[in-house]
Amino acid sequence: MSLIQLWVILKAQRRLFLSVFFEVVAIVLVISWIMPPTYLAQASLVIDTKSTDPISGNNVPGQLTATIIATQTDVIESHNVALKVVDRLKLAQNPAFVDKFARATSGRGSIRDWIADRLSAAVLVRPSSGSNVINIEYPARDPIVAAQFSNAYADAYIDTSLELQSDPARRQSQWYDAETDKLRQRVETAQTRFATEQRRMNVLGSADRATATNHIDVGNAKLAEISTQLVAAQQQLYDARTRLQQMNHAVATGQLEGQPDILANPLVQTLKTDLARAEGNFADVAARYDRNHPQYLAAQATVRSLQSKLTAEVGAIRDGIAQTEQIRQHDVDQLQQALELQKTTLLDEQRKHDALFVLNSEVDSAQKAYDAGLQRANQIRLASQLDQSTVAILNHAVPPFEAARPRILLYTLIACVFGAILAAGICVAVELADRRVRSRENIVEGTGLLVLAEIPRLTYAPATPVHPRLT
Repeated sequence: MSLIQLWVILKAQRRLFLSVFFEVVAIVLVISWIMPPTYLAQASLVIDTKSTDPISGNNVPGQLTATIIATQTDVIESHNVALKVVDRLKLAQNPAFVDKFARATSGRGSIRDWIADRLSAAVLVRPSSGSNVINIEYPARDPIVAAQFSNAYADAYIDTSLELQSDPARRQSQWYDAETDKLRQRVETAQTRFATEQRRMNVLGSADRATATNHIDVGNAKLAEISTQLVAAQQQLYDARTRLQQMNHAVATGQLEGQPDILANPLVQTLKTDLARAEGNFADVAARYDRNHPQYLAAQATVRSLQSKLTAEVGAIRDGIAQTEQIRQHDVDQLQQALELQKTTLLDEQRKHDALFVLNSEVDSAQKAYDAGLQRANQIRLASQLDQSTVAILNHAVPPFEAARPRILLYTLIACVFGAILAAGICVAVELADRRVRSRENIVEGTGLLVLAEIPRLTYAPATPVHPRLT
């Protein structure tokens, strides 16, 4: 249906259109006049969206302003805030609300929750566009009551905001207190274990890495010194053993002349000289006298005596070398035992310090965890006691001088628009129920025939011409 056809229908049904239109407007005007006035009081709140930790003063990641405002709007409209308004204004003891509750629910349920649901449905929360201001409006028949409810909502919302900030911190504080006690017990247990092991291992001083390194360095230095002495003793033992082997070989072969120990002994050299002289004298005597001659026997006795003395002296030298070899062997054995003992001591010292270092590390770790937990617990405890809110009342609600409803002019305009639409709809419905030819378009649509000519309406013609109906 085109606008021209709609205009033709409305023009033809103008009496019906005007009747419906004025009836709707009249009904709205009557209702507006008899409607009791409703006053709307408004309290304004400003939301601080700066993300700053009130305890440490550090900036923390924050949310978008639109998200914060939407969240705070939902909080204001929540059942929890409404319950605080009920308690603040003592509405559960108000006879009027008690009577309404009894009639509506027959006394079943909680009157606080019932009133809170009614308040949540009535309160109007309007965030300001482009700012952090939220307006709380409450309608009431009495302007003073409207202002009281709006201000009560603002105060209840601030209390709820503080609870939302402090309650999680209070629960966290309780959890941190319990965990801090566990951490303190862990520190005490670790310290007790460390002290017990330190007494059992008989280790004095601290068990840090520096002290352990100093002890190990001293032990390594002592071990190196013993190793040096052992190498020197082993060299001396080798020399003594070599000299003994050479002496034994020389004695066995009778080749004593080239032995260093024989050459270095003046007594042996004197005996050798005396023996050579005595042997020469004996040879002369043996050439001149018989073996039973007294001079022969005397010279022979002298040679034998010197030979015996030389043999004894060589034996003494050999015994001295053998004794030296035994002494060197004893020194080597002692140094080897000292070296093994030092190695064992050093390894045991290393093991003790490693074990104590592990225990000391557990003490340090437990202490650091306890310190961190205690510090965090103190921060949470302060946060749980904080009464600083990010919400402030910008404007308190005051009793309005004029009623917000009914707005007769606005209702009249709405009634005019609605009445025009309703009247047009009724006219179209009536026209469709009893279809008539109103224009050339109706003939073309109804019959499919082409209109060749149209006779205009004359000024003296009847006001309501008769038109043929479409079949």
